[in-house]
Amino acid sequence: MAEKTESRFLASLRSNIVPVAIAFALFVFLVLLPQSIFYRGLVSRLAEWQFSWFGNYFPLLTVALPVLLLTLLLLLILWLVFRLRKKKEQDQPELTLQEQAKQAMGKTRRSMLSFFILSGLAAIAVMVTFILTMLLPDEEGKIQNIDVGSIPFAEPEEGPVKLDGVLDWQKLATINRNLVLDSQRTYFIPIVSRLADRKSTRYFVQVFRPEFVLPKNRIPGRAPEREHLLEQGRIIPTKDGPAGSVSGVLRQDGLPDEIVLLYQKAGVKVHPDHYVLYRDADDLRWPYWGVFWQFVILAFGALLIGLYQRRQLKRLKKGVNGTD
Repeated sequence: MAEKTESRFLASLRSNIVPVAIAFALFVFLVLLPQSIFYRGLVSRLAEWQFSWFGNYFPLLTVALPVLLLTLLLLLILWLVFRLRKKKEQDQPELTLQEQAKQAMGKTRRSMLSFFILSGLAAIAVMVTFILTMLLPDEEGKIQNIDVGSIPFAEPEEGPVKLDGVLDWQKLATINRNLVLDSQRTYFIPIVSRLADRKSTRYFVQVFRPEFVLPKNRIPGRAPEREHLLEQGRIIPTKDGPAGSVSGVLRQDGLPDEIVLLYQKAGVKVHPDHYVLYRDADDLRWPYWGVFWQFVILAFGALLIGLYQRRQLKRLKKGVNGTD
């Protein structure tokens, strides 16, 4: 009985190899996509390896390559299993036309259910991402005034904040986030105490491209040995840039892990309880909305394929009933 069930299961896998492979690839992509946006898990480890060997990080390739390799590995394993059972299957009698039609109905039904389940998982991810986006701090509320480096040290809350300190333009860092639909480049600089040297940097401020001048013939994110951290002593702030007092939306642990790693490699110690002042709240939400819309596309895409499979199933049922 167990052997018969196993044979049916393997036969089902073999006949549905394409939808199984597609569903598996989409599932892996579903897992890796948030890691790519927020620089977590496997993606962060692969990115650190790329920095060590190539001095750069390729976000799209970092996600696409594991999806491709894991899918190929699954296909290889299934191919080996099918090959081992090939002789047993050759001894079985040929199926009648009606049996083949019923088998095709089973394949289509399983494929339809796979895509409906995938669509449901993506829909859950859409709702979770939306809730997380809505929980992000915004400009509403009383503005907190913080003098960076003052004693006792402030324990700020996320939300509207005005920071007073010295902007360290020579430690400007940039990160470029690439999504399937869009990309975003964000710049950060430390803001430090006016009075004393620091052991670690706790506050960072978002700056914009027109507010500073890069060294000639330099490309952001291409500084040797510093990757996305631009060389010290070469950044020139313009009159459009902020002065010592900067206002925006404060986000706890708001630096991407990639930037924290790059600062550490450049000798800048980031405080474990650090804050980032986003002067444009939309840039704070951008990664979340990027994940949200890609999950939406994935959910609708899987749903449409599932509906198409359901239509095919109805046509097969009519054909089988017509031959009875």
